[in-house]
Amino acid sequence: MRNDKRAAVVTAAAALCAVTGGGVMTAQAATPGQNQARTATAAKPAPAPTADSAARLTAKCPYPYVCFTKGTTILSKYKDAGYWQTLGPKGRTADSANNTRHDDVVYVRFSNAKTICMKPGQGWAFNGAHPRQVYISTSSTCK
Repeated sequence: MRNDKRAAVVTAAAALCAVTGGGVMTAQAATPGQNQARTATAAKPAPAPTADSAARLTAKCPYPYVCFTKGTTILSKYKDAGYWQTLGPKGRTADSANNTRHDDVVYVRFSNAKTICMKPGQGWAFNGAHPRQVYISTSSTCK
């Protein structure tokens, strides 16, 4: 499928989610080189890292943390599972997050009440959305 058609399909799906009040938006993992043109109302997956950049991401955000970052600076990191944690003032200015956990999904709630689910090992760019809370689940799948 061509990029412009894929973008149109994804945009339509995001609009349907917004109209129907879909509360949780899940991410899809991408393989290196796969088109990353996806649109969501709160955030979108970060581009798939190369092996070299993945090593740098791991070094900056160590396992088993979920890190909230602005550019290349870690603003806050979390590892406790099982309850909603409110981000501090710095964490709320993050423009992305990385889930370095191997088996746990992470939910991020935004100021507009939308929630995304990050799969194990996944990162997201927030595209102007403002994260407010994080929930690290012991589940390995988004629900």
